[in-house]
Amino acid sequence: MINSGEIYPKLELVRLAIPRRVYTQSHLDYVADVIITLKERAASLPCYRITYAPSLLRHFTARFEPLT
Repeated sequence: MINSGEIYPKLELVRLAIPRRVYTQSHLDYVADVIITLKERAASLPCYRITYAPSLLRHFTARFEPLT
């Protein structure tokens, strides 16, 4: 279950890690376009809450459900 003593940060940031020498400029341009589109549509996208998050590798195995 979710750690009840979790400390929430003042800022919610997203880290985008990109391996070197794997992607072309057109790949990165596409990713930038998708991020820009998400930002523009942010107000219309649904919100989710975490229903399950293990203590290790939370970002890979967390489970979510939509907020109503």
